[in-house]
Amino acid sequence: MPVKQIATEFGHSLPPEAPHNITFHIPGWDTAKALRRGDPDLLSRLASIYPRFGPWCEVRQLATLLHPLLSLPPTHSLLLYTHPSIFAATARYATSPHRAPEHRIPPAALLFRVLDIPLTLPLPSEPAGDDAAHHGGAPVRLYAVAYPTDRAPGAVGVWSNLGVGISSRLAAALVPAVERGDVRVVEWEGDGEAVRGLEVGVGEEEGEGKGKGTVPGTGHLPLGEAHGALRRRIAGLVGTRGGQVREGDVFLYPTGMAAVYRLHQALVEVRRGGTVVVLGSVFHNSWHLFKEGVGGMKHFGRCDAESGVMEALVEWLAGERAAGRKVGYVFAEFPSNPILVSVDLRRLREVADKHDVPVVIDETIGSFCNIDVSAVADVIITSITKSFSGYANVMGGSVVLPPSSRHYNAIKSTLAAQFRNEYFHADAARLLANSADYLARSAILNRNALALATFLHKHSQLPTSPITAVLYPPFTNTHSNYLAMMRRGYGCLLAIEFRTLALARAFYNSLSVYQGPHLGAHHTLAFPFNDAIWGADAEAAAYLATYGARAEQVRVSVGLEDEAELLETFEAALAVAGRAMGEDGNEKEGREG
Repeated sequence: MPVKQIATEFGHSLPPEAPHNITFHIPGWDTAKALRRGDPDLLSRLASIYPRFGPWCEVRQLATLLHPLLSLPPTHSLLLYTHPSIFAATARYATSPHRAPEHRIPPAALLFRVLDIPLTLPLPSEPAGDDAAHHGGAPVRLYAVAYPTDRAPGAVGVWSNLGVGISSRLAAALVPAVERGDVRVVEWEGDGEAVRGLEVGVGEEEGEGKGKGTVPGTGHLPLGEAHGALRRRIAGLVGTRGGQVREGDVFLYPTGMAAVYRLHQALVEVRRGGTVVVLGSVFHNSWHLFKEGVGGMKHFGRCDAESGVMEALVEWLAGERAAGRKVGYVFAEFPSNPILVSVDLRRLREVADKHDVPVVIDETIGSFCNIDVSAVADVIITSITKSFSGYANVMGGSVVLPPSSRHYNAIKSTLAAQFRNEYFHADAARLLANSADYLARSAILNRNALALATFLHKHSQLPTSPITAVLYPPFTNTHSNYLAMMRRGYGCLLAIEFRTLALARAFYNSLSVYQGPHLGAHHTLAFPFNDAIWGADAEAAAYLATYGARAEQVRVSVGLEDEAELLETFEAALAVAGRAMGEDGNEKEGREG
C-alpha cells in the first residue's frame, strides 16, 4: 500500500490551517538547520511560525501600525509586551557579555515606550462567551521595546527565551482600535541607560512616569472565566500523591517558557539568589535562561542509571555548603526532551530534603495524566501548549504548587505577590476548549507512540538495522524511575538514534510526516532536534553527546493517526535508510561516508 504523502504547502501549518496556528511544515534536514540559522529566504516562505520564535502575522501587523505613532527612528523595530519589567530585562539581555559583539546593543539604542489600546472583542475565530464582559472597557497597557533592526538577535532573544511577548490573539484584538486611531501614547520615554537595574515597573498604577528612570505602572490583562476554569481543570488532573492541589495552587502564564521565567524570578527572591542545578537534557531556552541567571548554573549531564549522578550531586552540594555558597533550586525535566531519560526523582527528593533545596520538575513530556510527580516536586512546570492543548493553535504555561512541599508557603506567597496576569483571556478560552478531550487524546497518543516505539525497537535489534537505539521510557535504563511516577502511559514523544548522521538524514528526508518543531499535536511531527538546534556549535554539540543527545537522532512527536498507517510510513522511511546503508560499505560498518 503506498505511503500517504503530505499535501501541506511548504511553510504552512498542520491542517486545518487557521489563524493563530503555531506549527509549520518545513520538510528536509537542511531546511531544519536553515531555520535555526534564521535564513531569510526560508523565513520569507513561512505562512505560520511558532510564536516564541519572533513576532509574526497579527503581532507584526500591530507593531507596524504602532511604529509611526511612537517617535521612533526608521532603523528600529518593535517588540510588544504587557509587563513593565520587560524594559529592565531587555536592557540586561541586550548588553550582556553572553551576546555576540555584533548583536550587543548599546543601552542608549534601546528605546522604550508605553501605550494604552482598547480591546475589540469578540474575536471571530474564538469560542464565544468569554470576551468583552471581562475587561470592563479598560484599555490594555503595552510596553514597547524598540531596538536596532541590524542587531535583532540582541533583543529578539528576550522574546524567545522569556516567552512573555504578546500573543497573536491579543494583537488581533488590538489592531482594530489602532486602525481607527484609538491609541493613547503615555507621556513617557525611556532607554536602556535609564532602566537598567529595575526589576519591576514602578510608578502610579494608572498615572504617568515621573522621569526617565520610572516606568509607568500597570494593571494587568483582564481575567476571564476561562482562567479559573483552566486552573480548576489542571488542579483536578495533577496527581494527589503530594496532597490535593487547589485552584489557588495553579498559576497561568502565556507560554511554557514564561512559566519557567516567572518561577525563576520568584525562586531567586525566595532563595536570595543561588546557583540553579540542572539535571540532564533540558529545553534549550531553559538552558540559556539558567546559564545567564544571577547565580549561574551547575549542570549534571548524564542522568541515566549508570551515571552515578545522585552521588555526584550529593558530593557537589556538600562542597557548596562547606564553602558557604548558596544553591537556588534543582531543575529537571521528566522525562527529558529529547532523549527521554527519567531521573531518579525519589532519590533526588531525599538529597534535596537533606540540603533543604527546592526541586522543580518540568513534566511537559510526561504530562499531567501520565505521571504524578507531586510527592517529589516542590513545583511542577508544564508547557500546556503541548499535549494538554493538543491542536497546535494556542500557547500557555502553568506552575503548580503541591501543598505537601516544605517550601509551599514561601514560594506561593512570593509567586502571588509578583504575579500580574499576562495570559490573554481569548487564549485561555481556546486552551480550555482544546483541553476538553485531553484524556481521550492522550490515550490515543500513548497507544500510538508505544506501538511505534515497540516496532522501531524490534527493528533496532536486527543486525541490518540502521537504528542503534529507540529513546522512549520502556526502552531506556531509567524505565524503573518512570514507572515509579507513572499513572496512564508514556506520552507522545520518542527519539530514534541512527548509526550515522548520513543514515539519519536519509531516513528523515524520506519520512512522510509533518516536519518541524513542536510536540503534542494532533498530527505526527518529526524534527532533527539536536543537529538543528546545536549542530552549528561544535563545542556544544560535543558536550550534549556526552550525555546522550546526539546529532544522529530524530525526534518524533506521535499524533492521532491510524496506528497501521503510522507503522507503514516509518517502515517505508526505514527501508530507504536500510538501502543507503547497504549501498555504502562505510555505512555498513556504521561510519560516516
